[in-house]
Amino acid sequence: MALKRHRGFTLIELMVVLVILGLTSALVLPRLPSIYERFQDKSQVELLHQSLATLPLRAHSQQRDLILTTDTAKALLAPEDAALVREWKIEIPQPIIYRANGLCIGGKLNYRIKGLSGSLQLKPPYCETVSS
Repeated sequence: MALKRHRGFTLIELMVVLVILGLTSALVLPRLPSIYERFQDKSQVELLHQSLATLPLRAHSQQRDLILTTDTAKALLAPEDAALVREWKIEIPQPIIYRANGLCIGGKLNYRIKGLSGSLQLKPPYCETVSS
């Protein structure tokens, strides 16, 4: 009965794989902090979208009109956690009114969150956000 020989990896093959892994990590690792920061910025913009989406429900549940202006934006968009929105720069040219019945008249909102900036169009009657 003949013994089967298992051929393993040679030292040269292992060294080539280690060199390739080393070069790949040398290229990727320095970029990780910027990738992480970009991810955080995008999650902050997503938080802005979510906060805007809750305003019609809040107006309806409180049975009162909510008026979103540049001055009231941070308090209305993140009342529980003001530390999250401290870095937000929000400009609202015309007040956006959320009626007590949950409907709104629409409007435009400009934002700058860390490295990202843009504007959102809030379409009536539910103020759905549309990036512009």
